[in-house]
Formats: sequence, C-alpha cells, structure tokens
Amino acid sequence: MPESSLSLRNSGIAAGLVAATAIVCWPSSSALWSFWIDSDGAGVHGLLVAPLAAWLLFRNRHRLALAKVAPSPVAGVLLFMCSVAWCIFWRAGIQELHLLLLPVLMGLAVFAALGVQAAWIAAFPIGYLYFAVPAWGILAGPLQALTAHAVGVLAALIGIPAHLHGDLVVLPGIGSFVIELSCSGVNFVSIGLATAALLGELEEASLLRRTWLMCAMGVVSIISNWLRVLVIVYAGYATHMRHYLVTRSHYMFGWLLFTAMVVISVWFLSRRYRPPERATGVALPNGRQRRLLPACLATFAAVAVMPLAAYTVIAGLDAKTGTITFRPAAGSAAWRGPVSAENRPWKPEFVGPHSQWRYSYVSSRGEDVELLAIAYTKQGQGRELVNEDNALFGRNGPAPVKSSTVLLDGQSYRETEAADDQGHHYLLWSVYDIGGRRFSKPLLSQLWYGLKSLQGAPYSALLAFRTPCEASCSSARSTLGSFARSIAGESVVCVTRAPKAELASSLL
Repeated sequence: MPESSLSLRNSGIAAGLVAATAIVCWPSSSALWSFWIDSDGAGVHGLLVAPLAAWLLFRNRHRLALAKVAPSPVAGVLLFMCSVAWCIFWRAGIQELHLLLLPVLMGLAVFAALGVQAAWIAAFPIGYLYFAVPAWGILAGPLQALTAHAVGVLAALIGIPAHLHGDLVVLPGIGSFVIELSCSGVNFVSIGLATAALLGELEEASLLRRTWLMCAMGVVSIISNWLRVLVIVYAGYATHMRHYLVTRSHYMFGWLLFTAMVVISVWFLSRRYRPPERATGVALPNGRQRRLLPACLATFAAVAVMPLAAYTVIAGLDAKTGTITFRPAAGSAAWRGPVSAENRPWKPEFVGPHSQWRYSYVSSRGEDVELLAIAYTKQGQGRELVNEDNALFGRNGPAPVKSSTVLLDGQSYRETEAADDQGHHYLLWSVYDIGGRRFSKPLLSQLWYGLKSLQGAPYSALLAFRTPCEASCSSARSTLGSFARSIAGESVVCVTRAPKAELASSLL
C-alpha cells in the first residue's frame, strides 16, 4: 500500500464515521446548524469551530496512521448504549442533552472501529465541537450577575454615580441601563476558551500550560465584556444617553473590543512559542494493514440501528396515537364544582399542539381553587410539557417567586408561589402524568417520557391547581392539601385515550 494511502486510511475512516454519526443523528446536527445560523448570533462562531474541528482531524492524519489499530467490542457496546440514550433524550425533547451526546457518539465510533489509540488522537478534534453548543447558555445567568456587580464597582472607581439594582444600572437624572442575558458575555467566554484550546493544541502543550491558557483566556473574555458594558454606561453618562453606542446598536463595538483583546492576548501568550518537530513520514509494519470493513460495519450498526428504528418503526407507532380527553372530578359535600373557568384571568400558555381545560371548585368554607389540565398526545422538540417558553401562570400573569416539593399521602407535588404586580400572592401545586406514572420533577418526567416513547409515544399531562394566599400562603397550602385529598380520594380526574374506552390513568 502506498505511503500516502496509509497516511489517509485511518483518518479517512475516522472522518467517515464522524460524518456518518452526524447524518444518522440528524436531529442533533440540524439543531446545531440552526443554532449556528440563528439571527441572534449566539452560536455563529460554530460556523468557524466546525471547520476547525475538521481541519484538526486532518492535521492528525499522520498520527492516526501510526496508531495501533485494535477494534474494541467494549466500545461498540458503549456506543450502542449511548445511541439508545441519545434516542431517549431526543424523543424527550431535551435538546441540550442529545446535543451534548453527539460528540461522544462520534468519539466512541472511532474507538469501536479503530481502537483506543486512534480514539485518543481524534478526541480533541471531535471534542472541539463542544465550544459551539448551546449548553454554554447555562453560564449566562451567573455571568450576567457578575457583570452587573463588576460594572457597579468599576463605575464608582471612575467617578460615574451609578446605582445598581439587580441587573439595572441607574444613572440619577440621566437614565438607566438593563444588563440583560445577552450582555452576560457568555459568547465571549466560549470563543475565548475555544481560542485558548486551539492554541494549546497547536503548541502541543503540556496539560499545565493548556490549563493556564484556558484560565487566562477565560479571564480576558470576562473582563472584555465588563469593559464593553462599562464604556457604554460611561458614554450614556457623558452624553446624557445621546451617544451612538447608546442610541444605536453596540453589538459591533463589543465584538471589536473582544477581538482586539483576544489578538493581543494570543500574541502575549505565544510570543516565545517554538513549534516542536513533527514527524511527517509514515512507516507501518505489515501487521498494521488489517481489514477494517467488518469493524466499520459493526460500528455503523451500533450507532445507527436505534435512531433508524426511531425514524421508522417507532414513528409508525406514534402515528397510531388517539385523542386525549379529560374528565374533571365531580363535586362533593366538601367541594362544589366543577365550573368552567375559561373566562377567568388565569391564561396559561404552552408550546405546540396540546389540549387544555380549566375549571374551578369552591369549598364549603368558601375557599376557591382553580384546576388546570394540560395534555399532549405526543411530545417532541417545540411541543413539550417542560419547555422554557411555557408560561404556567400566563405571559402577563403572576411571576414565580419560589418553588419546592411537598409530599402528601405518598404523592409528591411541585409547589410554586407566585406574585403579581399588585402584590397578590398565589400558591400552586402541580404534578406530571406520563403514561400513568406521576412525577413532581420536570426533568424526570421528560426522561421517563423519552424512555417510554421507545415503545410508541405515551400520553403526557400536567395537572395543576392554585388558590390565592388571602390570609397567608400557609393557609393556602392547607386548602390545596384538602382539595388534593378530596379529589384524589374519588379518583375520577383522569386522562384517557380515544378510541379506547378504558380508563388510561388517574392524574392524582
């Protein structure tokens, strides 16, 4: 076999397996692409990170050619198990988890077909994709709070009479700035860390130096965002909110400042760097030239069989789902009702096609409880019971203040306290029913849905009931407890599937 062919064989197989995994797991690949080209620019750097990851894999082609090829059945089993987990996360609509699992599947595919040495060499190029996933958004909240606090301190140091109220920077007699999530600088941090990681890889640096590079660039990225916000606040203070940076978009200014600081930092951190000597020749003993087709086919089967089954067989089962119906509990001596509450102010909003019912009950002591049922015949991305765009209290309703879990007669409920602009407080209990199993934890309910949906999409429902905190939220809690016991005892609040006539489940 010619030397050039030997130098490309293993890298070609690795690249092919990575591409095949991306194609088979197209919901993740499609979600990544949408994130990268989204108009808000949060993931636009992915359009650069992905080609860099491909180039880094090609750059390691000689090292891959020298790697000992030893297909791993254990890695193949792990690959299949992760493929099943990916299907569960995807079916559950938990996009962050199935996106995080995509590079893992790619790495395990290389491990299973070529062995541990090749997987180790390909680990950095594949793992580099993690710098362009939406999961970095989890840092937005803490970075937002840190930016607000830092700007408040720095503004005082340079003589700006700014008062900080949470995320609001107030300039007395002039105006105010809101430090929103988009001002957190999380994009700067992910790009800065990606730059540091790339620099360390190009240097083939030690673990200690790579750690130093990452820490240094992370600090530079955070400080550059502080300076960006501080400059804008100063411009507003000096010009009474008439400066270009205040009246128009300051987006480009932030990127120019960040780019300048990154370029200077890279120059400073690498000015004494001398590239090591790299071996360019490839000398493989005859024993390395082994047949890899069976291992590659087995690897592809391990990663593809479950997703392909989900797209075909399981999707066929989903198509057979019926219509969800809801029947509220009949009234009793303790609770009169149900009465339709469609005209009441409580207007929950949930994403995707779903069914919604609202009723009210009044106790013998005059306590009022509103009952809500939300039901989906099947869930998926953009149509979930648990979604950040859902508004259980409505878009303009009370805002959640705190939440906890309460246990009543062996059943857990998620308790949420909310307050509106007029200072009125409400207490709400909720529980999820996924195919007959109840959960108070949103994440657990979605994971269970993903697992059960491998046999066809189960019904999913949310039951919630709320009452105002008139005397106190302690008395409201007692009211909800009494309501739950009375309705649960009758066991007639249910969700059933048509055309089946049997009772599918009791929600309480």
